[in-house]
This record gives sequence, structure tokens and C-alpha cells, in this order.
Amino acid sequence: MSKLSIIPLLFIFSLSFLNALEIRTEPEDYWLKTNSWGKTITPSMAIESSLAASGLVGEDLTLYKNKYEQIIIKFRNDQGTSFQTLSAYEQGEFILNWIHYNILKNYIEEQTLMDVLIDTGNYNCVSSAVFYLILSRETGLNAEIIETSDHAFCTVNTEKGWIDVETTTAYGFNPGVKQEFQQAFNQTGYTYVPSGNYRNRQNISDKETVALILQNRMSVLQKHNLHKQAVGLAIDRWTLANTEKNYKDMNNSFRNWSAVLNNKASYSEAFYFLNDVSQKYNLNDENKDLLYDLAYNQVIFLTNNGNYNLANIFLLKTETIIDDDDQNKLEELVIRDYLADIVKNESYNISLPLVRNAYKSGNISKSVWQNWITVLHQNEALLISKNEGWWNSWKFMESLPSEEKSLNSIKSSITHAHDNWSFEIHNRFADLFNNRDFFKAEQLLQQGLSLDPDNKYLKKDLSDLKKIYP
Repeated sequence: MSKLSIIPLLFIFSLSFLNALEIRTEPEDYWLKTNSWGKTITPSMAIESSLAASGLVGEDLTLYKNKYEQIIIKFRNDQGTSFQTLSAYEQGEFILNWIHYNILKNYIEEQTLMDVLIDTGNYNCVSSAVFYLILSRETGLNAEIIETSDHAFCTVNTEKGWIDVETTTAYGFNPGVKQEFQQAFNQTGYTYVPSGNYRNRQNISDKETVALILQNRMSVLQKHNLHKQAVGLAIDRWTLANTEKNYKDMNNSFRNWSAVLNNKASYSEAFYFLNDVSQKYNLNDENKDLLYDLAYNQVIFLTNNGNYNLANIFLLKTETIIDDDDQNKLEELVIRDYLADIVKNESYNISLPLVRNAYKSGNISKSVWQNWITVLHQNEALLISKNEGWWNSWKFMESLPSEEKSLNSIKSSITHAHDNWSFEIHNRFADLFNNRDFFKAEQLLQQGLSLDPDNKYLKKDLSDLKKIYP
């Protein structure tokens, strides 16, 4: 029996980019604390959480919080006494000009980290939008983030209404009215989505805003096939902003890493990992298809290498995880391959009762049973024919249980064995007849007919003989 093939898992789910440790399957403690946050976060909370989302912890987080405090002090000093006389519209534009003149230097698509932004001036749409949001909130303006399919920008509430702020360029305040904006913004590769196009843009919460940084970090990791590292970030992102999209993306990160492990032939590791996170995050239904595929691949890997005991031990662990029908398929697969090995390498007397018992106990299907019963009986019949002749081979087949003897393949073999014995007698008869030894020829036919009185071939030969030797 040919070996079965392993199922390759080719799907890799990636996030749209908004601008070899042990795998982590729990959220960082910091993000668990965000459950107590209100709808709107303060500038200091935005600074701390955006730095934490950038990957900073401990002393590094404290260091950069202090750096941001120093930037805010400079921002206040640069405002001058006249700032408070400006309208909200003018203040919003002032902030955008200030950050591009003092902090933001180079647009880099993947640069979403808030510490790198103030160290180097490199930024993308997410990091620049979060920075603008922090300074707007510090000033007292009501600002929010807008997300599109592959981009993020700010909007600020003024006496002229909500005004879009494309933070990737100094010309991005109220961008729809500025020609300079379009020339500068085109360099980012994005498309500006005007305020009337509500289907393609949505205001997101403060938590979702911070989560964009985690999303971009995930996107960079996935782009470089670092799916293991993306798992922990996906969990953090969903913990921070519990949305349907983030939940789905988290599960896709689980499935991505499972696919990587599968394609490295680490089938059991992938299975146990996916089962663990599926149980932990209530994703059993979403992942039952992949769990079966991974279990199937592990079973095939073991049975193809003759490790049937290990395959059965593995199946003991899957029986509470895999659906009953799928579990039965896997168990039948192990038994089928085991029987195939036995039938191929062991004797008829050892193989036959195993096949019969497996079918009787329901461990193999009727079609598998038919296949192996046929192979066993036909091979044994052929061996008997070589050692004892076709008569004994035929009688052996005739003596089989009726359920087995009634199989079409066995019925055909019985007919062939009988015909082969008849043709052996006929050929010996023909030699005697041609040598005109009619007496011995008749004796041979009579002996044959005494064993098989209704044999049509021998009866015809005897009839032909009587015409010339009455």
C-alpha cells in the first residue's frame, strides 16, 4: 500500500500595514491593566501606552516617558503667550507645523515605534498620528484617530467642524484644500480618503489607536516571516482593544504559526500549540479544521515510519479535542496502515484474524476489510496452488466463510482456481490423446470427474474421446 501524503498548510494571514524565544500565549501584564481604562485616555496615558506598545518596559519605558515630558515642555515654551488667542482651527494647524519643524524628519513606511520617532525623527502614518494626538490632547483640543484600509490619520474638532489632519506631511492640516498637501502626500504611497467617504474610513477609540502600533509591529514581523514573535503581540493587541477584527487577527496569528510548524514537520507541536490557544481564547470551532489536519499529519508521519504504538498514544490525547467522526477516521487510518504492514510482512495465519477482528469491532470500514480479505485469500490460494496444486487451492477458496466467499473478487478467484485445475487435467488429457494413449486418457478424465462430476470441460473431453474410443 502506498504511503499517504502529508497535508501542506500554505495559508499565511497578514495584516494590512498602517504604516527564538519560547512562544508567548498570555498577554503582558501591562495590557491586562488597560481593562480599567475609560473611553478617553489622558496625554500621559497615551505617552506611556504608546511606548509600551512600541516594546518598551522597565527602565527604558521610564526613560522615554521622561523624554516625552521634556518634549511637551519645549512644545509649551514654543507656543508663546499668543497661542491661547488662536482659534482651535489655528491651534490644530500650529501643532502639525511644530511637530514637522521640531521632531518629524523622514517618512519611513515601517517606522511605527514611538521611541524611534523622537530619537531619529523617522515616522510613519501611525506613529506621527499618535504623536499629534498626544500634543493635541495636551493643548486641550478634541482629537481622534481615523483608520482606513491601509492608513491612519487624525481629525480635530474646531470652530469649523471636524478637520482632517494628515500627519505624514506638514501640509496635511485640512488637506482637501491644499495643493501642496497632495504633492507631499503622494510620496507616502497612500490615497487620501475624503471625509464624505464614510464607508472607507472610521473613527477608532483611544485603545484601538494604541493598538495600531501593535498591529504595525505584527505586520513587520509577518512580512519577514517571523510569525512566532507576532503571536504575543496579537494577544496584547486583542487584550487592549477587544474588537472582532483584532480577535480574528489574533487567531490568524495562531494559525500562521501552526502552519510554520506544520511545514517544518513539527506536527504534534503545532497541534498542541493550536489546541492550547484555542481552549484559552474560545476558538475551538474556528480551528477544528486545522486541528484535524495537524492531527492527521502527525498520524501519517508516525504510521509512515511504522510507529503505530506512538500513533495510538497520540490519538488517546486527541479524542477529547477532535470531533468524533474525525477521530474515528484517524483511528481507522492507524489500524488500516498497521494492517497493511502486517498483511505485507506477516504470515496468512497471523494476518487473517487481525483483519477479521478489526472489521468485526468496527475499527476498519467494509471497503478496507474487503480489500485486505481479498488480498490475503488470493495470496494464500496462489501459494497453495504452487505447493499443492490448483485442486487444493480451489477447495481452500470454497471452504471460506460465506460472507467472504460471496465477495465478487473472491468469487472470481474461486472460478479461476477451478478453471485452472480443469485446464491442467485437459492439457494432460490432450497430451495422452495426441499420443493415442486412449486408455490412460480415459482413466485421467474419470479420476477428475470422480472429484468433480459436473465439470463441463472434463465432460466434453470424455465425450470427444468416446467418439473414437467407445
